[in-house]
Amino acid sequence: MSDTRSEDTLIFNGLTPGITDFLIVYDALKEFLEKKKEMDHSDRFNVILFQEDGPNYLEEFTLNPENVLIALKSLEPMLSRANIAGGIMVAITFIIDVFKKISDKCFRLIILTDKGSYKIPDQYVPVLENLIDQVKDMPFIIDIIRVNINDPVEDLKLLDLVRRTSGNLHEIFDVRDLTSILDKLAQKQSFSSFSLYGEDINTEIQYENYPFYENLAADPILLHAIGTCSICFKQSDKDLVQCPSCETVAHKSCWAQWAKTSNIGIFNLFRCHNCFNLIKLDKEYVQMVQSGRVPSIEEIKVDVIDLQEFQENLETTEGPKIISVEDPMAIFYREYKDDD
Repeated sequence: MSDTRSEDTLIFNGLTPGITDFLIVYDALKEFLEKKKEMDHSDRFNVILFQEDGPNYLEEFTLNPENVLIALKSLEPMLSRANIAGGIMVAITFIIDVFKKISDKCFRLIILTDKGSYKIPDQYVPVLENLIDQVKDMPFIIDIIRVNINDPVEDLKLLDLVRRTSGNLHEIFDVRDLTSILDKLAQKQSFSSFSLYGEDINTEIQYENYPFYENLAADPILLHAIGTCSICFKQSDKDLVQCPSCETVAHKSCWAQWAKTSNIGIFNLFRCHNCFNLIKLDKEYVQMVQSGRVPSIEEIKVDVIDLQEFQENLETTEGPKIISVEDPMAIFYREYKDDD
């Protein structure tokens, strides 16, 4: 089986004012965003671009495509040449933080580059490869669109990165062709069947990446008081824990059973049924509960929060703020800039 998930798409605008016609770019992006929104109202969007002091992006993914267009246009006068390597690292770091808080998502990174974008230095390629290999199973996909660039060496470097995520490298020599490429990228990606709402868990995470995902998950908080389990609805003063994000109370054993249908492909890492927060339990304990060696309720009945409702509650009327962060490759960036 395969499914198509709600997508969170981050557009990395690495294009350069004075080199590429931004009016054409805005029209193409507007059509792309509207098409995706029409196909799936749960899709969300973000944008990342560079100013002299580093990369800027929206503090949260947004359901409203207009917020992305407003950010792009308002920051255009202050844009500087994009550091592609630094932007990729910032984008993935941001997406990792989002992954910890939300389920049933595919994360997409679409990078637009032109002749003004800084190349990725050879010494940073292994760093990016390792980072991408860790997050590609979220799932995470990179597509890169190169506008009017003839650089086979850099193309091979970028091709290696995108293919690690089943993405593609697209080359166009006229920015007016951007619309057709984005039209293709607006289509949903298919993956192994897995859903927080279902029971088929075929998501494959490479064993060597288990420690990475375990570090992302939070430990539940032990509750030293009488409480009512949100899964079996029985009151107790033993074996109760809380989600560190939303403070939902559950028996530890009930959550170990819930992990059967809500884990992320690693059996002891699962989603809170009330807020999607990624939680972990001890591996041996989960095995004992699921094998019946630790008593637990026989049947799990959980009302999972609706994804769309959850996302809408995250939105604010004024839209997400634009934030600026430090370029993780700022030292290289300055050296490269001086030598360029």
